[in-house]
Amino acid sequence: MAMNTEIFSRREQGFAVTGLRTATTELAMVPALGGRIISLRSRRTGREWCWHQPRPDWLWANQPGDDFGLSPQAGVDECVPSVGGCMWRGRRIPDHGEVWAEAWMLDAAELAVGRLSATVPMAISPFIFQRTIRADAAGDFIFDYSVFNRGTVAEEFMWSLHPLFTIEAGDRLELPAEVTSFRLNGGMGDRPINFGDTWNYPEPFAGFRLDRMETPGMPKGCVKGFAGPLQTGRAAIFNEGTGDRLELTWDATVVPYLGLWLNRGHAGFHHVALEPTNAAPDSLKDAVEQWRQFAMIQPGETARWSVQWRVS
Repeated sequence: MAMNTEIFSRREQGFAVTGLRTATTELAMVPALGGRIISLRSRRTGREWCWHQPRPDWLWANQPGDDFGLSPQAGVDECVPSVGGCMWRGRRIPDHGEVWAEAWMLDAAELAVGRLSATVPMAISPFIFQRTIRADAAGDFIFDYSVFNRGTVAEEFMWSLHPLFTIEAGDRLELPAEVTSFRLNGGMGDRPINFGDTWNYPEPFAGFRLDRMETPGMPKGCVKGFAGPLQTGRAAIFNEGTGDRLELTWDATVVPYLGLWLNRGHAGFHHVALEPTNAAPDSLKDAVEQWRQFAMIQPGETARWSVQWRVS
């Protein structure tokens, strides 16, 4: 266990919560809800980074195959082997993938040494997914991932982090200087937002800026797009007024794309998602057949990658 790391347990709306606490940051997850992270909080300022719906009963369980729009959509989910529901290799892959609606079970031996680890065999695709969350000596959280191909042939796959973060006045996106455009997956606004279109970043049109969490059609617009392939795996949200900062870093040679989901009023929600991913766009079928941006795993082999989370 990293120095000054504490495991804690509590309940939220009837669900068992297990978390990690460092000197600077507290993380809480619900294993029974697909390993969903429901809280990421700065202990310095009290800022809560995980978004949830503005209602008292904002957590509930789903069944595998459910529409993600019927889920709590709270905090951080994992999407694998696709984000968009699609047919691939004769399999019907559900909306937002196969693991978010499954109940995960934490590994007791890993928990005893201060790590939150779960292994999730997929029911439809021939993969075994694993995520381990640990704290390093600096107090940052490291998310270690693996996907094992238990099948007999090479398989295409997609993984995407799916974190819905709160938006507060003064928040700004910080992306590497190489990000000068986003290729669109879709959205809604007061101007056309078409699949495959390219927008300049940070200011695709005069009058609004993506780095200031603005969308066309505010307060009702939303947009999803992808940057990459990247040389630098890094994305952050910084608040000019409070000094709060959340930064994600990762190895762009393994996870070469960044998805950006910005919702400024669709369904009444306001949140932003920074989504490191190894494929684009959201549908695995489209990623393979149209954009040709996806990952492969040989039979019997394991893909591994990590994402570092720093709250400061």
